[in-house]
Amino acid sequence: MITLYDKPECPFCYRVRAALGFAGLDFERRDYDDPVAEREWRSLTPAQTVPVMVEDDLVLTDSAVMLEYLQVRTGMLLPAAPSERARARTLLQYADNPLGRGSREVVFAKRGRPESEWDAERIAAGTKQFFESLPHLEDLLEGRDSFFDGYTFADSALSTRLCLSAAYGLEVPAEYPRLRAWFAARLGEDWLRAASPPVVLAWLEQDAALATG
Repeated sequence: MITLYDKPECPFCYRVRAALGFAGLDFERRDYDDPVAEREWRSLTPAQTVPVMVEDDLVLTDSAVMLEYLQVRTGMLLPAAPSERARARTLLQYADNPLGRGSREVVFAKRGRPESEWDAERIAAGTKQFFESLPHLEDLLEGRDSFFDGYTFADSALSTRLCLSAAYGLEVPAEYPRLRAWFAARLGEDWLRAASPPVVLAWLEQDAALATG
């Protein structure tokens, strides 16, 4: 059995949960805020970061390594062709940089704070960087409805990052129809919803209500 020490809104935890769900692997979640889980977690990670994945004697402390491990174990998270595997790994990095950098600035400025305490300058800078990263993703989807033939861990990283971004006000604009269509398809996937933190589920419910109201 896999044990995952994680934090609900951490994008690196979120993408691992989604990948585990897609692969159909059973796992136990341990929230690092739980006092018992926190003691265990701290003993496992010198860097004191999440996620941490444990299976038997194996302890992994980097989400990208976890995704590679799940691919090796299941064969379900990368395309077959070497060139496509390289593209997937490149997109995984793009989900973090620059897309993730902009998203992170906005999330950190807003999370747990009333709007009156938001750092407007930080939010503006993060928003600008986030939106500047979207044209590249739109271009990658030219002539196709998905980034790869089949689901990959890059899809997991990108879709979860976009979910968190949208939950904090950074939704994909209509000027990127291919990316919006790809993202909408991901939102219908059971494993993504099952992996989603409360803030994303609340956004999904609100978005659905607006669409039908």
